[in-house]
Amino acid sequence: MDPNYDQESRSRSAPTGEIDNQPAEKKRRLTVEQVNMLEKSFEEENKLEPERKTELAKMLGLPQRQVAVWFQNRKARCKIKKIERDYDVLKACYDSLLAKHESVISENEKLKSKVFTLTEMLLPAAHQTQRNLQGKLNSKGDDETMSSSTALVPLANDHYFTNVDESFGWWVWPSNLM
Repeated sequence: MDPNYDQESRSRSAPTGEIDNQPAEKKRRLTVEQVNMLEKSFEEENKLEPERKTELAKMLGLPQRQVAVWFQNRKARCKIKKIERDYDVLKACYDSLLAKHESVISENEKLKSKVFTLTEMLLPAAHQTQRNLQGKLNSKGDDETMSSSTALVPLANDHYFTNVDESFGWWVWPSNLM
C-alpha cells in the first residue's frame, strides 16, 4: 500500500486548517462594508500598529490576524502596481531614447554619405586646380614679375580635402595638421 495514500485520505476527511485534531478558525469572507473600512484605514495610514490592528479588528468583528494579513496583501498589491507604473515609465523613456538614438545614427550615416559624395565631387576640381597652378608656375619659371604671395599658395592634394577630424567631424586644413 502506498504510504502517501493514508496521508491523502486523512487530509481529505479533515476540515481545512485542522492540525493535530484542533479545529481551525474558518476563514471569513469580508463584507463590502468591512473592505471599505479597511481601504479607508489603509489610505489614512498603510502601517498597521498593534493598537490600531486591535481597534480595527474589534470594529469590524474580525480576528486580528485577518486584519494584519489583509494589510500585508494590500501593501503587496500597492507595491506591485507601483513597480508596474515605474516599469511603464522606464519602458516609455527607453523606447523614446532608442528611437532618438536610431534617428541620430541614421542621420550620421546620411551625413557621412553626403560628405563622401561632396569630397568625390571636389577631388577632380582640386586636381585640375593643382595642375593649373603648377602649369602657371612652370610657365613663368624664374620670372621676377611673379608676386611672392602667388608663390606661397599651397598646392592642393588628396589630403587637402579628405582629412577629417573624426572626433568632431570637422574639415581639417593641411596647415592645421602639423
